[in-house]
Amino acid sequence: MVDRYVVQTRLAKIREYLTLLRRIRRLADERHFVKDPLIYGNAERYLQLAIQAVLDVSHHIVADKQLGLPADSKEVFGLLATHKVLSPRLSKKLTSMAGFRNVLVHEYLEIDRRRVYRALKEDLRDFEQFIKAVSKLL
Repeated sequence: MVDRYVVQTRLAKIREYLTLLRRIRRLADERHFVKDPLIYGNAERYLQLAIQAVLDVSHHIVADKQLGLPADSKEVFGLLATHKVLSPRLSKKLTSMAGFRNVLVHEYLEIDRRRVYRALKEDLRDFEQFIKAVSKLL
């Protein structure tokens, strides 16, 4: 059984990060964004935290529902799609996000700031879809 409190707490954090990311998105166009470390640095951090919370929730669901043992963080989304918790499309998007999180954490010297900006513009809905899909389990 999925621990509602654990999942709801992390979903609340994802919503909080999304609110902050939307505020950051309104601060600058792409040219200004990639030049201002106060803006892109905050965006990178909140994206990292949001993705990590998605991973935490996903691992929690996989473990609690005994869906299998993922070989890595990316594989967890495949298990959730196989068991119809996530759509295949969302699973693919979240797998990509997990890879992006690794870049944010481990390759911070080589981050493509334009990719971060695109994530702000194009990928925030994926977090909302994740929240919606997971909320159905609660």
